[in-house]
Amino acid sequence: MSDDFTKGITLIIDEMKSPKARSQMLASFAREEIAITKSKNEAAIGRTIRKPRITVDGRRDAPLGTVKPDGTIVAEFNYETAAVRWILRQLELESPRLTGTYRESHSVYADGRLIQIGSGGDIPDAIEYVLASDVPYATKLDPKDGLPARSKQAPKGVYQAIAAVAATRFDGEADVFFTWRDVPMAKGGSHRNPAIVVRPNGRPGEV
Repeated sequence: MSDDFTKGITLIIDEMKSPKARSQMLASFAREEIAITKSKNEAAIGRTIRKPRITVDGRRDAPLGTVKPDGTIVAEFNYETAAVRWILRQLELESPRLTGTYRESHSVYADGRLIQIGSGGDIPDAIEYVLASDVPYATKLDPKDGLPARSKQAPKGVYQAIAAVAATRFDGEADVFFTWRDVPMAKGGSHRNPAIVVRPNGRPGEV
């Protein structure tokens, strides 16, 4: 084996061991894996989805190429679903308790489709999530038309109060706001009920 060949191999190995090379390899690997994951997710739901939120070495939205040689890259798809889970849990905790029917009436819709959220289960990607109760008397538990909420257990309302807290808690991660929506009722028909809307950050709210 010639000295020139040996020197060439040594140079390649040294370059691969260099901090810059390791950073480039890590960034390249992450870029490929993110593209593969996005493609698989799109194939599963049958439509294009938005890009994930990237965190590089703890820095949100930093370029992949700035990763440290032994750093970390995290890609979060559908990250606004953390807000959906938190809001649903708060609705259950803050619901006025009498028979338990109202507490169990909170539903989640992803792009208008009712979804079931189990413990730790996946939430499908969507442009908009709506949380609302499927009982008609839910209108009495939030302020409306100048009238106060009619529950001593939740004098400031349920949906309206939780939406205000969630909007602050998840600022920068999702657009969260309170509104009224026509919602399918558990016993048939529909009713305009209090609702909380969660959208990927950057989409306008409703007036």
